[in-house]
Amino acid sequence: MKEELAAIDVSSIDELQRIKKEQDVVLQRLERMEEKKESVSQEVFDRVRVDYKNRMKDLEEEAGPLKDQARRQYAELKSVLGTIELAVSAAKMDREELELRHELGEFDDDSFAKRMKEQEAKVAGHDKDLKEAETIRDRFLSAFHSEDELETAPAPAPPPPAKAGSEAPAAPEQAAEPVDDATVIGVPIPKDLDKTAAIPVQPKKNESPPADGTMILQWPKLLVHVDDGRAEEHSVVGAGTVIGSASDCDLVLAGKKIADKHAEIALGANGHIIKDLGSPVGTLVNGVEVTERELADGDTIQIGEVKLTFTV
Repeated sequence: MKEELAAIDVSSIDELQRIKKEQDVVLQRLERMEEKKESVSQEVFDRVRVDYKNRMKDLEEEAGPLKDQARRQYAELKSVLGTIELAVSAAKMDREELELRHELGEFDDDSFAKRMKEQEAKVAGHDKDLKEAETIRDRFLSAFHSEDELETAPAPAPPPPAKAGSEAPAAPEQAAEPVDDATVIGVPIPKDLDKTAAIPVQPKKNESPPADGTMILQWPKLLVHVDDGRAEEHSVVGAGTVIGSASDCDLVLAGKKIADKHAEIALGANGHIIKDLGSPVGTLVNGVEVTERELADGDTIQIGEVKLTFTV
Protein backbone atom coordinates (compact mmCIF):
# COMPACT_ATOMS: atom_id res chain seq x y z
CA MET A 1 0.00 0.00 0.00
CA LYS A 2 2.98 2.33 0.25
CA GLU A 3 2.88 2.98 -3.50
CA GLU A 4 -0.83 3.85 -3.39
CA LEU A 5 -0.34 6.21 -0.43
CA ALA A 6 2.67 7.85 -2.08
CA ALA A 7 0.51 8.53 -5.16
CA ILE A 8 -1.95 10.69 -3.16
CA ASP A 9 -1.30 14.32 -4.16
CA VAL A 10 -1.29 16.54 -1.04
CA SER A 11 0.12 19.63 -2.77
CA SER A 12 -3.11 21.63 -2.32
CA ILE A 13 -3.28 21.24 1.46
CA ASP A 14 -0.80 23.96 2.52
CA GLU A 15 -2.53 26.63 0.42
CA LEU A 16 -5.96 25.53 1.62
CA GLN A 17 -4.83 25.69 5.24
CA ARG A 18 -3.63 29.27 4.65
CA ILE A 19 -6.93 30.25 3.04
CA LYS A 20 -8.94 28.58 5.83
CA LYS A 21 -6.92 30.46 8.45
CA GLU A 22 -7.69 33.77 6.72
CA GLN A 23 -11.37 32.83 6.44
CA ASP A 24 -11.52 32.02 10.16
CA VAL A 25 -10.05 35.44 10.98
CA VAL A 26 -12.61 37.21 8.79
CA LEU A 27 -15.46 35.18 10.33
CA GLN A 28 -14.29 36.09 13.83
CA ARG A 29 -14.24 39.76 12.87
CA LEU A 30 -17.74 39.52 11.43
CA GLU A 31 -18.94 38.00 14.70
CA ARG A 32 -17.25 40.73 16.73
CA MET A 33 -18.87 43.36 14.50
CA GLU A 34 -22.28 42.25 15.67
CA GLU A 35 -21.29 43.09 19.25
CA LYS A 36 -20.28 46.61 18.18
CA LYS A 37 -23.21 47.24 15.86
CA GLU A 38 -24.90 49.69 18.21
CA SER A 39 -21.75 51.74 18.80
CA VAL A 40 -21.07 52.75 15.16
CA SER A 41 -23.13 54.35 12.41
CA GLN A 42 -25.06 52.06 10.10
CA GLU A 43 -23.11 53.36 7.09
CA VAL A 44 -19.74 52.45 8.61
CA PHE A 45 -21.05 49.10 9.80
CA ASP A 46 -22.38 48.23 6.33
CA ARG A 47 -19.19 49.40 4.63
CA VAL A 48 -16.93 47.24 6.79
CA ARG A 49 -19.25 44.24 6.61
CA VAL A 50 -19.38 44.43 2.80
CA ASP A 51 -15.59 44.62 2.73
CA TYR A 52 -15.29 41.48 4.87
CA LYS A 53 -17.96 39.62 2.89
CA ASN A 54 -16.16 40.46 -0.36
CA ARG A 55 -12.92 39.19 1.17
CA MET A 56 -14.66 35.94 2.07
CA LYS A 57 -15.93 35.66 -1.49
CA ASP A 58 -12.43 36.27 -2.91
CA LEU A 59 -10.95 33.63 -0.61
CA GLU A 60 -13.62 31.09 -1.58
CA GLU A 61 -12.96 31.72 -5.28
CA GLU A 62 -9.24 31.27 -4.70
CA ALA A 63 -9.88 28.05 -2.79
CA GLY A 64 -12.33 26.60 -5.34
CA PRO A 65 -9.89 24.86 -7.72
CA LEU A 66 -7.69 23.76 -4.83
CA LYS A 67 -10.69 22.25 -3.03
CA ASP A 68 -11.75 20.35 -6.12
CA GLN A 69 -8.24 18.93 -6.43
CA ALA A 70 -8.17 18.00 -2.75
CA ARG A 71 -11.61 16.35 -2.95
CA ARG A 72 -10.52 14.13 -5.84
CA GLN A 73 -7.40 13.07 -3.98
CA TYR A 74 -9.35 12.53 -0.76
CA ALA A 75 -11.72 10.18 -2.62
CA GLU A 76 -8.67 8.20 -3.77
CA LEU A 77 -7.33 8.18 -0.21
CA LYS A 78 -10.61 6.88 1.23
CA SER A 79 -10.52 4.00 -1.25
CA VAL A 80 -6.95 3.12 -0.21
CA LEU A 81 -7.88 3.55 3.46
CA GLY A 82 -10.76 1.11 3.09
CA THR A 83 -8.47 -1.46 1.52
CA ILE A 84 -5.95 -1.09 4.35
CA GLU A 85 -8.65 -1.43 7.01
CA LEU A 86 -9.83 -4.67 5.40
CA ALA A 87 -6.22 -5.94 5.34
CA VAL A 88 -5.77 -5.11 9.04
CA SER A 89 -9.00 -6.91 9.93
CA ALA A 90 -8.05 -9.98 7.87
CA ALA A 91 -4.55 -10.16 9.38
CA LYS A 92 -5.94 -10.00 12.92
CA MET A 93 -8.47 -12.73 12.15
CA ASP A 94 -5.67 -14.91 10.74
CA ARG A 95 -3.72 -14.35 13.95
CA GLU A 96 -6.73 -15.31 16.06
CA GLU A 97 -7.24 -18.45 13.96
CA LEU A 98 -3.59 -19.39 14.38
CA GLU A 99 -3.89 -19.08 18.15
CA LEU A 100 -7.01 -21.29 18.17
CA ARG A 101 -5.39 -23.98 16.05
CA HIS A 102 -2.38 -24.00 18.40
CA GLU A 103 -4.64 -24.39 21.43
CA LEU A 104 -6.32 -27.32 19.69
CA GLY A 105 -2.95 -29.02 19.27
CA GLU A 106 -2.58 -28.55 15.52
CA PHE A 107 0.88 -26.94 15.88
CA ASP A 108 3.71 -27.64 18.28
CA ASP A 109 5.19 -24.72 20.19
CA ASP A 110 8.15 -24.15 17.85
CA SER A 111 6.00 -24.21 14.71
CA PHE A 112 3.43 -21.96 16.36
CA ALA A 113 6.08 -19.45 17.45
CA LYS A 114 7.47 -19.23 13.92
CA ARG A 115 4.05 -18.82 12.33
CA MET A 116 2.97 -16.29 14.96
CA LYS A 117 6.10 -14.18 14.37
CA GLU A 118 5.28 -14.00 10.66
CA GLN A 119 1.66 -13.13 11.38
CA GLU A 120 2.57 -10.42 13.88
CA ALA A 121 4.84 -8.86 11.26
CA LYS A 122 1.90 -8.74 8.82
CA VAL A 123 -0.36 -7.13 11.41
CA ALA A 124 2.33 -4.58 12.32
CA GLY A 125 2.90 -3.73 8.64
CA HIS A 126 -0.79 -3.16 7.98
CA ASP A 127 -1.13 -1.12 11.20
CA LYS A 128 1.74 1.09 10.05
CA ASP A 129 0.07 1.65 6.67
CA LEU A 130 -3.19 2.45 8.44
CA LYS A 131 -1.59 5.09 10.67
CA GLU A 132 0.10 6.69 7.67
CA ALA A 133 -3.21 6.81 5.77
CA GLU A 134 -5.01 8.29 8.79
CA THR A 135 -2.30 10.96 9.12
CA ILE A 136 -2.83 11.96 5.48
CA ARG A 137 -6.61 11.96 6.04
CA ASP A 138 -6.22 14.29 9.04
CA ARG A 139 -4.15 16.67 6.89
CA PHE A 140 -6.95 16.90 4.35
CA LEU A 141 -9.53 17.44 7.11
CA SER A 142 -7.46 20.25 8.63
CA ALA A 143 -7.75 22.24 5.38
CA PHE A 144 -11.58 22.23 5.39
CA HIS A 145 -14.16 23.56 7.82
CA SER A 146 -15.96 20.21 8.02
CA GLU A 147 -15.78 16.68 6.65
CA ASP A 148 -19.07 17.29 4.80
CA GLU A 149 -17.40 20.12 2.88
CA LEU A 150 -14.45 17.89 2.02
CA GLU A 151 -16.68 15.07 0.81
CA THR A 152 -18.80 17.30 -1.43
CA ALA A 153 -18.54 16.06 -5.01
CA PRO A 154 -15.79 17.99 -6.85
CA ALA A 155 -16.57 19.99 -9.96
CA PRO A 156 -16.13 17.93 -13.14
CA ALA A 157 -12.66 18.09 -14.63
CA PRO A 158 -12.43 20.39 -17.69
CA PRO A 159 -12.53 18.63 -21.08
CA PRO A 160 -9.17 18.06 -22.81
CA PRO A 161 -8.19 20.80 -25.28
CA ALA A 162 -9.19 20.20 -28.88
CA LYS A 163 -6.46 19.07 -31.23
CA ALA A 164 -4.91 21.71 -33.46
CA GLY A 165 -6.90 22.25 -36.65
CA SER A 166 -10.06 20.66 -35.29
CA GLU A 167 -13.13 22.29 -33.92
CA ALA A 168 -15.65 20.78 -31.59
CA PRO A 169 -19.07 20.48 -33.22
CA ALA A 170 -21.39 23.20 -32.09
CA ALA A 171 -24.32 22.05 -30.00
CA PRO A 172 -27.64 22.48 -31.80
CA GLU A 173 -29.53 25.50 -30.61
CA GLN A 174 -32.78 24.81 -28.88
CA ALA A 175 -35.58 27.28 -28.83
CA ALA A 176 -36.45 28.46 -25.37
CA GLU A 177 -39.87 27.33 -24.22
CA PRO A 178 -42.18 30.21 -23.36
CA VAL A 179 -43.05 30.39 -19.68
CA ASP A 180 -46.07 32.36 -18.56
CA ASP A 181 -47.47 33.19 -15.16
CA ALA A 182 -49.31 29.87 -15.08
CA THR A 183 -46.12 27.78 -15.32
CA VAL A 184 -43.78 26.91 -12.42
CA ILE A 185 -40.65 24.74 -12.93
CA GLY A 186 -41.81 23.91 -16.44
CA VAL A 187 -45.05 22.25 -15.28
CA PRO A 188 -48.35 23.92 -16.31
CA ILE A 189 -50.59 24.91 -13.42
CA PRO A 190 -54.34 25.20 -13.89
CA LYS A 191 -55.52 28.81 -13.95
CA ASP A 192 -57.85 28.24 -11.03
CA LEU A 193 -55.13 26.79 -8.75
CA ASP A 194 -54.16 28.96 -5.77
CA LYS A 195 -50.41 29.28 -6.35
CA THR A 196 -49.81 30.01 -2.67
CA ALA A 197 -51.29 26.66 -1.69
CA ALA A 198 -48.97 24.23 -3.45
CA ILE A 199 -46.20 24.02 -6.02
CA PRO A 200 -45.01 21.21 -8.27
CA VAL A 201 -41.74 19.72 -7.10
CA GLN A 202 -39.12 18.43 -9.52
CA PRO A 203 -38.51 14.66 -9.64
CA LYS A 204 -35.78 13.40 -7.34
CA LYS A 205 -32.45 12.34 -8.76
CA ASN A 206 -32.61 9.43 -11.23
CA GLU A 207 -36.39 9.79 -11.46
CA SER A 208 -38.24 10.69 -14.65
CA PRO A 209 -41.50 12.63 -14.76
CA PRO A 210 -44.57 10.49 -15.49
CA ALA A 211 -45.41 9.94 -19.16
CA ASP A 212 -48.75 11.73 -18.94
CA GLY A 213 -47.08 14.86 -17.55
CA THR A 214 -49.00 14.70 -14.26
CA MET A 215 -47.04 15.48 -11.09
CA ILE A 216 -48.12 15.40 -7.46
CA LEU A 217 -48.13 18.85 -5.90
CA GLN A 218 -46.38 19.07 -2.56
CA TRP A 219 -44.18 21.42 -0.58
CA PRO A 220 -40.56 20.53 0.23
CA LYS A 221 -39.58 20.28 3.89
CA LEU A 222 -36.76 21.33 6.19
CA LEU A 223 -35.60 18.90 8.88
CA VAL A 224 -34.12 20.91 11.75
CA HIS A 225 -31.66 18.76 13.71
CA VAL A 226 -31.83 19.37 17.46
CA ASP A 227 -29.37 18.51 20.23
CA ASP A 228 -31.03 15.27 21.33
CA GLY A 229 -30.69 13.75 17.85
CA ARG A 230 -34.28 14.37 16.77
CA ALA A 231 -35.24 16.26 13.61
CA GLU A 232 -38.12 18.74 13.68
CA GLU A 233 -39.99 18.99 10.37
CA HIS A 234 -41.03 22.33 8.84
CA SER A 235 -42.76 22.76 5.47
CA VAL A 236 -41.37 25.32 3.01
CA VAL A 237 -44.67 26.99 2.14
CA GLY A 238 -45.36 30.09 0.05
CA ALA A 239 -43.24 32.27 -2.20
CA GLY A 240 -40.43 32.51 0.35
CA THR A 241 -39.46 31.11 3.75
CA VAL A 242 -37.32 33.50 5.82
CA ILE A 243 -35.06 31.86 8.42
CA GLY A 244 -33.54 33.73 11.35
CA SER A 245 -33.75 34.55 15.04
CA ALA A 246 -36.39 37.30 14.75
CA SER A 247 -39.87 36.38 15.96
CA ASP A 248 -41.47 37.38 12.64
CA CYS A 249 -39.39 34.90 10.60
CA ASP A 250 -41.19 31.99 8.96
CA LEU A 251 -38.74 29.61 10.66
CA VAL A 252 -37.32 30.93 13.94
CA LEU A 253 -33.97 29.48 15.10
CA ALA A 254 -32.09 30.23 18.31
CA GLY A 255 -28.33 30.77 18.48
CA LYS A 256 -25.70 33.48 18.94
CA LYS A 257 -24.47 33.22 15.34
CA ILE A 258 -27.94 33.44 13.77
CA ALA A 259 -28.90 36.84 12.36
CA ASP A 260 -32.39 38.34 12.75
CA LYS A 261 -33.04 37.68 9.06
CA HIS A 262 -30.32 35.14 8.18
CA ALA A 263 -31.41 33.40 4.96
CA GLU A 264 -34.41 32.81 2.73
CA ILE A 265 -35.57 29.79 0.73
CA ALA A 266 -37.53 30.90 -2.33
CA LEU A 267 -38.93 29.41 -5.51
CA GLY A 268 -36.65 29.94 -8.52
CA ALA A 269 -36.90 29.12 -12.21
CA ASN A 270 -35.67 25.52 -11.76
CA GLY A 271 -36.69 24.75 -8.20
CA HIS A 272 -36.04 26.13 -4.72
CA ILE A 273 -33.01 28.30 -4.03
CA ILE A 274 -31.48 29.52 -0.78
CA LYS A 275 -30.23 33.08 -0.43
CA ASP A 276 -28.05 34.48 2.36
CA LEU A 277 -29.58 37.76 3.54
CA GLY A 278 -26.27 39.44 4.39
CA SER A 279 -25.78 37.50 7.63
CA PRO A 280 -22.49 38.19 9.45
CA VAL A 281 -21.27 34.56 9.47
CA GLY A 282 -22.82 33.41 6.20
CA THR A 283 -24.92 30.42 5.15
CA LEU A 284 -23.41 27.01 4.32
CA VAL A 285 -24.78 24.37 1.95
CA ASN A 286 -23.03 21.00 2.20
CA GLY A 287 -20.23 22.75 4.10
CA VAL A 288 -19.66 25.48 1.47
CA GLU A 289 -20.56 29.14 2.09
CA VAL A 290 -23.06 30.41 -0.47
CA THR A 291 -24.68 33.70 -1.40
CA GLU A 292 -27.35 32.05 -3.53
CA ARG A 293 -27.67 28.41 -4.58
CA GLU A 294 -30.23 26.01 -6.01
CA LEU A 295 -31.19 23.31 -3.53
CA ALA A 296 -31.41 19.58 -4.22
CA ASP A 297 -33.04 16.80 -2.22
CA GLY A 298 -30.85 15.87 0.76
CA ASP A 299 -28.75 19.07 0.84
CA THR A 300 -27.44 20.01 4.29
CA ILE A 301 -27.87 23.67 5.27
CA GLN A 302 -26.05 25.27 8.19
CA ILE A 303 -27.44 28.47 9.75
CA GLY A 304 -25.08 29.52 12.52
CA GLU A 305 -24.61 26.34 14.53
CA VAL A 306 -27.96 24.79 13.50
CA LYS A 307 -28.04 22.15 10.75
CA LEU A 308 -31.05 21.56 8.51
CA THR A 309 -31.76 19.04 5.75
CA PHE A 310 -33.75 20.04 2.65
CA THR A 311 -36.04 17.23 1.44
CA VAL A 312 -38.57 16.98 -1.38
